[in-house]
Order: sequence, then C-alpha cells, then structure tokens
Amino acid sequence: MAGVKEMLLRGEWPTAPPIGYDILKSNGKRSIVLNKDGRLLKKAFHWKVKEKVSSEEIIRRLAAQGLKITNQRISAFFRNPFYCGLMVHTALEGQVIEGNHEKMISKELFLEANDVLSENKQGYRTNPENDEIPLKRFYKCDECGQFLRAYKAYKNQKYYYKCNTKGCNCNMRADTLHERFALTLSEYCLEFDEAMQYLIKEQMIVEYNKSNEQKEENIHNIEKQLAEVDKKLERLEERFVLEEITRDMFDKFKAKFTDEKKDIEKERAKFGNRVSNLDLYIDTAFRTTSKLAPEWASADYNDRQELQYMVFPEGIYYNRKKDECRTPKVNVAFRYFARLARLSGEKEKRELQFELHVPSLVARTGIEPVTFGL
Repeated sequence: MAGVKEMLLRGEWPTAPPIGYDILKSNGKRSIVLNKDGRLLKKAFHWKVKEKVSSEEIIRRLAAQGLKITNQRISAFFRNPFYCGLMVHTALEGQVIEGNHEKMISKELFLEANDVLSENKQGYRTNPENDEIPLKRFYKCDECGQFLRAYKAYKNQKYYYKCNTKGCNCNMRADTLHERFALTLSEYCLEFDEAMQYLIKEQMIVEYNKSNEQKEENIHNIEKQLAEVDKKLERLEERFVLEEITRDMFDKFKAKFTDEKKDIEKERAKFGNRVSNLDLYIDTAFRTTSKLAPEWASADYNDRQELQYMVFPEGIYYNRKKDECRTPKVNVAFRYFARLARLSGEKEKRELQFELHVPSLVARTGIEPVTFGL
C-alpha cells in the first residue's frame, strides 16, 4: 500500500483508469489518456450542464453513437472527480491529489454537473435537489441571463429564488413563482377528442416532413462521409499491422483522417438528433398535454425539471422590474397544440382538414425525421 500511496502523491494513478481512458506506454513512461469513449463521455457532461438533458436521454444519445452504459454507471460517472483531473483513493486517507492524467473536463464543469452548492455567508442555505424549489436552474434572470438559485432564509424559514449577479436584485418567494409557473403551464394543458387528435397529428406530420426533407438529405450525405473515413482508418490500421507502411506513415495519415472525421462529426452535430418514430412522439405529447399541471404538481424534483425542460427547452426568463415572465422557446408540439386549441367551430375544422392533401409527405413514406424542437 505504501508504493500505491507514493504513486498517487506523484499524481500517478496506480490501477486501471475508469471508463473513457486508456493506458499508453512509450519509452518506459506510462500515461493515461482519453480514448474514443472518453471523447463521447465528455459530450455527456456538456449535455447535462448546457442542455439540462436527463440521464435517460444521455444514455440514449451515447448508445446512438456506439457507447452503451447503464443508468447506475452514468450516475457514478458524473460523480467521479477523476474526470476533472483529481484523484481520490483510500490510500490517500481523505486527501485529494491533482493527477497527471489527461483531464476530460474542467473542475468548474464537474461541479456544475453535480450541482454542488454549499452553505454561503449571506444568511441562507442552498440545497442541490429539493422538491420545494424545482424551478432553480430553470428560471433565468432577464437582466443578466444567469440561472436563478434557490435558498431557505433562516429568518422566516421560507424558500426564495435569487439571481446571484450583483446589482440585479432579482429575488422572489418560491411559492409565488410556483403559482406563476403553474399558470404558464396551464396554457399548454389541453385535451382533444379522437377526431381532433387525428387531424392535428396528420397536419403535424405533413408540416414536419416538408420542413425537414433537406435536412435528412444532408444528414444522409454526412453519415456517408463518416463511413468512408472509418473505412480509411480501418484500412490504414490493417496495412500497418501487415507491415505495408511504416510507423511514420501510419501516424501521419491517422492524424489526417482523425482530423477529417472530427470536422465531419462537428458538421453532423449541427443537425441534432433524429426522432425515430414521429407517430409515437406525437401520441406521447397528446397523453402528456392533458395532465401537465397536475403531473408537475405531484412530481419530485428530478421529474419536475425534466417536464419543465420538455415544454420549455430554453427555460423561462423572469424580469424583476416589469414583474413579467418570458418563454423564448416552447416545445413545438405543445406550441402547436395551444395554437390549434384556439380553433373553434366546424368552419375551422373543415379548413384544417382541407390542408391535409399531401399524403406523399407523411412519415409513413419512410422520411426519417431529424429533430422535433427538443
């Protein structure tokens, strides 16, 4: 154990590294570097922090890119400080050491991903996951654009939301903001009969495919380019193993093809994720929209956050001076439902039905959707 501790104190990890890393040995030196899985997992941190994506969605995205990971492992992954360059080990007896291995992310991003909020010096206490304050890190200050934090005041034992930017003075009782959010959510809590659901669904499919036809063609071409680069890399490794090319040539062309692949992957990322089954997506949206408000009211912190971001992907902005809330983006399905809910009478229903005359464009023809506003 003494030898292990000495290695750790030198910043060297003594055992096998966690998922996402490989051990390389060169000229007698041992180094721990990110591998292909590690570069994918790095995206997971950004999805969690920047997009507020749920663990289930992160697992789905990783699987779509070839990395399968369980819910239990993803939770442990986000909590492991090794990824931000820090080493924790029983041999260190509570000590935290800066490692020499390649960092996956910054310490700031790691803390943000874990929502580490500690007791501060302003007379209140913060709490990372509390059912009483589900709107923290969802509402933003309209003045500075920063997320509202939440705290419980010692004096009156009430919860508040507060912007931490100096001078903004954006502060509100939690129960008051909850009432306003429930009112906003109620605008999208709608019910449709089966006939209306059918008309709306057909119309959405038509409009969706019309607007995404070109995107799908672009994605197809990009993925074809990716497959070609992968073949080049595979062939390059094969030639090196068969000693048809030198190490210098292998390193040179591997770097070239790898850079080429990264550029193509960046281009692919611009188009977002596909919706694999548009019919199922819309059916789910119909079931959800009829019970948005009561479901939010009875859910726990994590489920509330997930529902909030499902309906309002970019959160909600609160303007303290005007005492107003602003929703920059609403999930296209719920926005569509709300708009059509304003239709009334047989005249509007006939007009809606008249628009549904392009059967060749519906999803059943095989056009795979690219994204649906999430």
